[in-house]
Amino acid sequence: AIEETDPPSSQGLSPRGTASGSSSSLAAGASGNLDITGAAKSYGLLKITTSHAAWVTLYTSIASRTADASRAATTDPVPGSGVVAEVITSGDTTQIISPMLCGYNDESTPVTTVYAKVRNETASAAVITVTITFVPLEA
Repeated sequence: AIEETDPPSSQGLSPRGTASGSSSSLAAGASGNLDITGAAKSYGLLKITTSHAAWVTLYTSIASRTADASRAATTDPVPGSGVVAEVITSGDTTQIISPMLCGYNDESTPVTTVYAKVRNETASAAVITVTITFVPLEA
């Protein structure tokens, strides 16, 4: 016997979204912090897009970002350090994150902000915009 059923419902599923933040004007080779607001307390990270060549690192907390401030791009982060993901781009480009990574805000009261550090990898000063594409995992 064949039983007919309704197609699966998408209720309760969240659509993909984007959120972005911009640095102050950074000299060539200089780093700065930026907050990507309007993301999610926890999220599945799909893509990181940069407006210029940059080294971008995403963190779980402000404290994690502060503790990682002096790490060189050639040094891997310590496991459990709060680094969610990092990419080095060569220009205005999108880096696909495959497989998808899970990230989250680890502040004592979680918020929908992703903390980031960005280093200008261009030959001149630039304001760098970082955009993440994500799937919200937590309300």
